[in-house]
Amino acid sequence: MLAVGVGLSHAGTVRLVDRLAAEGLIERRGHSTDGRTRSLYLTESGKVASDGVLASRDEVIAEGLSILDPAEVKLLCDIAERVLRARLENLEHSYRICRLCCYDGCTNCPIDAELHERGVDREGSDGA
Repeated sequence: MLAVGVGLSHAGTVRLVDRLAAEGLIERRGHSTDGRTRSLYLTESGKVASDGVLASRDEVIAEGLSILDPAEVKLLCDIAERVLRARLENLEHSYRICRLCCYDGCTNCPIDAELHERGVDREGSDGA
């Protein structure tokens, strides 16, 4: 799933995971249902780094959208949702186009809504 999301080969993803683990940003744990695979979890340092990246991204987006009034932001959100939903190809593709920006707090994700309408459950894929 990670390889799909970041657009790397399996070997490239393994090297990426090795580097992130060596830097103390992630840890590997046994998968809850499949003994052949490992699940990846952010360490405390990884959470700090991730929060920093997301905060920086949010600042750039907020700065770019600051010229819009609330009605224009709403219109842009509506258009972006329509575009995202229309461009979604399948579950695998959802990991490439969804920002996974605040997955726990996201209550209105257009990608999840579109998958749900298509009868696909990203939650059931373990690790969304």
